[in-house]
Amino acid sequence: MSPHRLAATAAGVALLLHAAAPFAQERGTEGLPKEAVLEVEEEHTTAVLGPASPHWVYVLDPVFPHLIASKVYVVDGDSVRIIGMINTGYVPNIALSPDGSRIYVAETYYSRGTRGERTDVVTYFDGSTLEATGETVLPRGRFLVVPKKPDAALTFGGRYLLSFNMDPATTVSVVDVVEQKYVTDIEVPGCSLVFPTGERSFSMLCPDGSFVDVAFEPDGTATIRDQEPFFDSEDDPVFEHGVVSEKDGRAFFVSYEGMVYEAKIEDGRMRVAASWSLLSDADRAESWRPGGWQLMAYHAPSDRLFVLMHRGGRWTHKHAGEEVWVFDANTHERLQRIPLEHHSITISVSQDENPLLFALSEEASLTVIDLGSGEVKGVLEGLGDSPFLTYVVGE
Repeated sequence: MSPHRLAATAAGVALLLHAAAPFAQERGTEGLPKEAVLEVEEEHTTAVLGPASPHWVYVLDPVFPHLIASKVYVVDGDSVRIIGMINTGYVPNIALSPDGSRIYVAETYYSRGTRGERTDVVTYFDGSTLEATGETVLPRGRFLVVPKKPDAALTFGGRYLLSFNMDPATTVSVVDVVEQKYVTDIEVPGCSLVFPTGERSFSMLCPDGSFVDVAFEPDGTATIRDQEPFFDSEDDPVFEHGVVSEKDGRAFFVSYEGMVYEAKIEDGRMRVAASWSLLSDADRAESWRPGGWQLMAYHAPSDRLFVLMHRGGRWTHKHAGEEVWVFDANTHERLQRIPLEHHSITISVSQDENPLLFALSEEASLTVIDLGSGEVKGVLEGLGDSPFLTYVVGE
């Protein structure tokens, strides 16, 4: 018998045996006393992660090949292994409570999977069990776009979740995550994304290169104040992926050409206080420039700014980073250049005294680097389908 025919015969026998199994099982119990037949009971075991560690990183995978099946992976940076996973909805955004005990997911579902009635919600997950514990409907929906951190964020202190929307008016949905209730939608014409500036305030980026500052009351009443432009949105726009430090009351935005704009957060407003360049003349001669997706991270305990850098021409701002450059955020001095074997699009830095750098590549690998020793602790390969963002507690 040929190998192909032998394989086909074996497959057929296996199929018949599989089909006959229930009948054989049923026949095997015929005629037995009732007390001799044992019922099969299902058993479930739920592993509990325990309190969140500063060395855990939460990796958001929108799963671009099949967007309705997105996921969040919880990875332990010390062991460089996956320790948990959450299934989430269509192009989600996530936020972590200040202590990591809660995970908030703004997500979208359709009643027929890929079509039908649409429902947008904020879902509440327990950070230890990773089980959903409740949800709040967003009546005006949410902006469906490739996930980025400022699509949704928690205000300082973690009481309110802000979710950006465009329907087509640009609005921000406010959800009280303590009471688990929808508060309001605040309309802010023309400006986008959310950068928290206080317990009940946030700023947004506007097309003219300015911030708009928004403050709101517990009942949803809002006050909106404009500012003057701080960058040229036509000649050298900034990346939308700025970083905000609640601990230090400062924020950083980087332009396509490598200009850093530092903002001080005062009285719930974003005040641009300084600007400086990442690049020396020698760096420009070698065509170094910032790029990636979430291309920046800030370590508040040491006042260090981390930026993904690559060599390329103008408009290569989404190219993966070959290196991470580390700067003293106070003196603007470059302290370190960290080469990346796996060129990366997203980085995060743990906010403890022994920080880890997490670098996520387009090839779905996560590199974990001990910033104290410079050692690569490990590389987690094949992390999901299309992981795009990383989050750490307290950033």
